[in-house]
This record gives sequence, C-alpha cells and structure tokens, in this order.
Amino acid sequence: MRHFRTLSRNRMTATVFDTLAYAERLEAAGFAPEQAKGQAHALREIIDDKIATTHDMAALDLSLSAKLAEMKADLIKWYLGSTFAMTALIVGLVKFIR
Repeated sequence: MRHFRTLSRNRMTATVFDTLAYAERLEAAGFAPEQAKGQAHALREIIDDKIATTHDMAALDLSLSAKLAEMKADLIKWYLGSTFAMTALIVGLVKFIR
C-alpha cells in the first residue's frame, strides 16, 4: 500500500511520443507519406489508451484501499467469532468434565 501512496504523491512524468519524428523515420524507410502519417497516428492512439495517468493511479489506490478495509473488517469478524466459539467450547468442556 505504501508503494501506491508514494506513486500518487510523486509527480508522474508524461510519456512523449513524437509522431512527426516517427512518421519521418517511416518515410525514410520507404513508407509513403500518407502511410507513415497513418501509422504514427494509430500508434499514438494505442499509446494514449494504454498508459496509466495520475488519475488512473489515484482511482486504483482508492479502490485498493476500500478493498483492503473491507478485508480487514471481515478478518476481524472471523477472528472474534472464532475466539468466542473456542471460548464457549472450552467453557462447555470444562463444565462437562466437572
């Protein structure tokens, strides 16, 4: 959990993809200018869809915090329930033995 809090506090750097430079490299490799531009724009869309933003990381942090809090509450319920059940069993056995 500490890792996500550190991530959300640190400034996230943007990944820069230079579509013009990419298109020029494709043209130099033999692609037609329109093909190179199309490839560059398509790759840019893919990159934009796949990179997590600071907002995405904050939402993930909140989601994980909520799930961990829920799990903690469930564990406490099970622990207390088991403790009371074992205590009742021991008290019952002690009374039965006497």
